[in-house]
Amino acid sequence: MGSSFTTTLFSLISIVPQIIGFIACCYYISKQVKADSILLIIGSGISLLLTIFYHFVMPYFTQSSGLSILDATSYYTIAGVIGFFVGICFSVGLFMLINNTLNANKNFPKQFPPNEFK
Repeated sequence: MGSSFTTTLFSLISIVPQIIGFIACCYYISKQVKADSILLIIGSGISLLLTIFYHFVMPYFTQSSGLSILDATSYYTIAGVIGFFVGICFSVGLFMLINNTLNANKNFPKQFPPNEFK
């Protein structure tokens, strides 16, 4: 009983960063709906679903239905390919966010008049 509790606890701990990232992306998309926020929410949401798939769904299916190694390998391969494209989506969205933030900061000093007391 103690072993299954610790296993479940460690599985839940591994999902916490994914949940925090998804919540941050939800907050960002609620403030600004742009291409970068859409890519970030797609990337973090599907990544969270894949984490749940890896940690809960696949172990349950392998234990309960006796999935063959070939079937489990094919599911993991498909999930890995999806994870690759989701990672690319998240990375592109993050790069766009960084690029937009840096470009917005370049225009910030031009909004103020020059200092006359130099």
